[in-house]
Amino acid sequence: MAMPVILAYHLSPERLGRIRALCAVEKLRLRPVAPSEYGRSVGALAGLLPLSDAAAPVGKISEEMLVLCGLDEAALNRFLQAFRRLGVPPVALKAVLTPTNAAWNALTLYQELRREREAMGRL
Repeated sequence: MAMPVILAYHLSPERLGRIRALCAVEKLRLRPVAPSEYGRSVGALAGLLPLSDAAAPVGKISEEMLVLCGLDEAALNRFLQAFRRLGVPPVALKAVLTPTNAAWNALTLYQELRREREAMGRL
């Protein structure tokens, strides 16, 4: 992957615009993911795995979600700091692409992030 990419799920056009501007400054690519692509693995959408024509999973994503792909620690920190500095409202569901979640489709990742958030809320 030549340029790190941010996969964006279920974001409004206005939010996409603000995050796209932030990505341009940070030299990151923003890739909005259409609902018709939700069956594809996040690794494939990031350009790391072969792109397949997987069927869309049953269910829907009703919250914003970002997947940060190919960012080293410094780039990740700069991105998150710029998010706050520019006053972009936070996206509650965020993940970093890992070898484990690279094979997951959007709905699987979404459900896992929601479970994690609920578990953290119980602490």
